[in-house]
Amino acid sequence: MPQNKPEWQVIVDLLRDTNPALLNRIGRKMMNYLFKRNVRQVESLMKRLDASSTDWEYSENQPIPKLNLSLLEEIVDEAFRIAAREIRDDEITAMVTQWLKQEQFRFLTMAAEKRDVPLAEITESVHRFARMPEIARKLSPEERTLVRAALIRRFFSDDLHYINVIKNYATVEDFSAMLSRTVGPPQGNGKLGGKAAGLFRAEKILMAAKKDYVSLRNLAVPKTWFITSDGILDFLHFNALEEMPSIKYRDPAEIRQEFPFLEQVFKNSSLSPEMIAGLSLALDDFGDRPLIVRSSSLLEDTLGAAFAGKYKSLFVANQGTKRERLEALADAIAEVYASVFGPDPIEYRRERGLLDFNEEMGILIQEVVGRRCGKYFLPAYAGVAFSFNEFRWSPRIKRTDGIIRLVAGMGTRAVDRVGDDYPVLVSPGQPGLRVNASPDEVLRYSQHNVDVINLETRRFETMTAEQLVAEVGPELPALSQIVSIYRDGELRSPTSNLIDLAGGVPVVTFAKLLAHGPFIPQIRDMLKILQQALGWPVDIEFACDGDIHKLYLLQCRPQSQAGGRASVEIPANTAEADRLFSANRFITNAVVRGIEYVVYVDPDGYDALPTMDDLAQVGRIVGELNSKLPRQKFILMGPGRWGSRGDIKLGVRVGYSDINNTAMLIEVAKKKKDYVPELSFGTHFFQDLVEADIKYLPLYPDEPGVVFREEFFSQTPNQLRRILPGARNFENVVRVIHVPKAVEDATMAVYMDGEREQALAVLERE
Repeated sequence: MPQNKPEWQVIVDLLRDTNPALLNRIGRKMMNYLFKRNVRQVESLMKRLDASSTDWEYSENQPIPKLNLSLLEEIVDEAFRIAAREIRDDEITAMVTQWLKQEQFRFLTMAAEKRDVPLAEITESVHRFARMPEIARKLSPEERTLVRAALIRRFFSDDLHYINVIKNYATVEDFSAMLSRTVGPPQGNGKLGGKAAGLFRAEKILMAAKKDYVSLRNLAVPKTWFITSDGILDFLHFNALEEMPSIKYRDPAEIRQEFPFLEQVFKNSSLSPEMIAGLSLALDDFGDRPLIVRSSSLLEDTLGAAFAGKYKSLFVANQGTKRERLEALADAIAEVYASVFGPDPIEYRRERGLLDFNEEMGILIQEVVGRRCGKYFLPAYAGVAFSFNEFRWSPRIKRTDGIIRLVAGMGTRAVDRVGDDYPVLVSPGQPGLRVNASPDEVLRYSQHNVDVINLETRRFETMTAEQLVAEVGPELPALSQIVSIYRDGELRSPTSNLIDLAGGVPVVTFAKLLAHGPFIPQIRDMLKILQQALGWPVDIEFACDGDIHKLYLLQCRPQSQAGGRASVEIPANTAEADRLFSANRFITNAVVRGIEYVVYVDPDGYDALPTMDDLAQVGRIVGELNSKLPRQKFILMGPGRWGSRGDIKLGVRVGYSDINNTAMLIEVAKKKKDYVPELSFGTHFFQDLVEADIKYLPLYPDEPGVVFREEFFSQTPNQLRRILPGARNFENVVRVIHVPKAVEDATMAVYMDGEREQALAVLERE
C-alpha cells in the first residue's frame, strides 16, 4: 500500500498544477527560510544559477543570460526536497500554510505600493486587513515593513529620513484608524500634508516611549480628522477656479492688492457633495465640541521650511444645528484654502525656489483642547516649547536647556506677538531662572488678556484675565496652578480655585504649575525623546484641558535655528565717532557687514501719527522699501514690537513679505515709553527671521553704558523721497540713510557676541 504524502507535498503538487506562479513565490520563501536555518545544501542549490552562466563575464557590462523556465522549476522542486531531508514534515506544512495565508494580503501590498491607487480603494484594502482576526493578520517582517513604508510614502512623505524613522513605530492598524477619519476625493491620491506628518510621527515616537517615561503616561493627542491635499484641487475644479495656481507668478504688489477679494471668492464658493458628506461624518464624531481647522500643506513643517503662520488656522465654535455647524466648518476650510494664494506664503516659496512646486493644501480638523466655563470654552493653558534656546536671559542657561512660551487660555498668544501682552518664558532645563524677578516686574510683563471661544456668540474672543476670573473664576480649570494674586506689592499663590480678589489683582504666573506640577518633566522629556529620535531640535505645540497630569500634543516640527557663529570677536579700539550703538541683553552670535542702507522708523515720529491708517501706512512703506533696496544690504530699525498682531501703536505692523530682504531687524525700546519689548523668540515672526537669515537684536538705548548715537539716525540726510516719491509725507517718521553718502565710502557692520552678551554697530571703511 503506497505511503500517504505529507500535507505540504499535497499542497505543492496542487499548486504545480493550478498556480505555478504562486508555487514559485512559495519556493523562493522556502529557500530563504532554509538559508536562515543555516541549511548548507541551499547554498549549493543557489550556485546552480551561477553555473548555468559560466560563459558570462560580469565585467563585460552586458545582460546576464535568461534561464530556461524548466530550470527554475527544478530549483524550486529541489528546495522542497532539501527541506524534506532537513526539516520535519509538520514544520514544513506550518510554514507553507502560513505563506499561503500571507498571500491573501497581496491586495494590501499592491494597494500600498501602487502610486495611482485611489483613496477609496486603498482605504478599503487597509480596513479589510485591519478587520481580520489578529491570528490571521500574519505578514512576514519584511512584508510588514514594506507595507508600512509604502503607506508612509502614500499619505505622508517620500523623504527617506521621515520613512526610516516612522516605519519603526507605525503599524498598518494605525493607518486604518487614521483613514477612518480621512476625507478626500474618492478617486484622488493626495497626501495628508506636513503638519499631519509631523504630528503623526511625534505621536508614534512618544507613545512608544511611554513605557519608559512616567511623565508621559498621560500624554495624548486630540481627536483629529484629515482632509487630503488634493481636496483643494477638487474645490478649485468644482467652482471653476482652475486658473488660481497661476496667481503665484504675478507681481507681489498685485497679489497683495487682490488677495482680500480672492479670499471672499473662496468663502462664497462651495465644497463638492462628496466632501460635504465626509465632513458631515466628522461632525457626527466630534459632536458639539469646538474645533480648530489647521492648514497642512505639502511643504509645511518640513526641515528648513516651517511656513510658520503663513497659512490660516481658524477656530470654529461648532454650535447650533447640524446645518449651521457644517456651513461654518466648510467656510473655515475655504478660507484656509484661500490662504495658499496669499502674498506671504507665495513670497516665502519664491525665496526658497519652491514657487514651481505644486503646493497642495491638506487640512487637520482638531478638537479644541479645553473645558466649558460658563459660556466660554478654553484650555487651562497652552504654549510652545523648543529644544534650543536662542535668547538666554541668564548666563546659567545653556542653549540646550530649551525654552517654553506659556499662556493661559488659547495658545494663540504663545505663537503670535499680540497686543501689550507677555507669555511666561521658562527654560525646562533651568525652570527656577525667570526673566522677571520682582513682583512689580512680573505684574508689568505678564499676560493681561486671555483668548477664549464664546459658545453663545460662536466667536473667538479676547477678554482680560481679571474679567475672566471675576466672571467664571471657580469654574476655570487649574486656576490655582496658573494665577497668583498681586496685593500690597506681593504675589501670593491661592490655595484653591476659590480666589478672594478683594484688594488684589489676578496675575498669570504659573507659579504652582512650574514649581510643583508634572508640567516641566513632561515638556523636558518630550523634547529630549523627539530630538534623539529625529536627530535635530524640535518645536512642539501643546495644551492642557485642566487636568494638570494630562498634556495634549498639538504639533511637532523641526526647530528653525539661527545659524550663529561659534564665536564672534567685538572690534577693539574702535573710534568713538564710528560707534553707532551697542547692546548687552539677549544677544546671539552673528556678524552683519556691508550694510549700505538703514531704514529707521523714528520712535517719536511714529508715536505722534494721528490715525490708525497712518500707522498702517508706515508698515506699507517699509514693505515697498523692502522690495526696492538691495537684498541683505539694509537693516530695519524702529520702535517696539515689529510684526505684532495686536495694538499697532506698539510697533510697526509688517508681514513676512514686508521684511524678507533685510539683513537685520532691530527693535528699539526707550524707557520714556514705559516699554520693554517682548522677545520675538518662539513666535511665528521669529521663525520667519531665522529662516530668512535675518538677524534680530533688541536695543535698550537708555540703559547705563549703552551707546546709541541717535543723531546719526535722526539727522543724517533722508533718502526716502528719492526712493519712494509717494511717501514724502512720512519723511519725519521713516528715514532711509544711505551710509556711504552719509559717511564717505563707509558701510555699517554689527558684531554680536552671544557668549559675552555684547553687540556693537560700527562704521567700517575699506
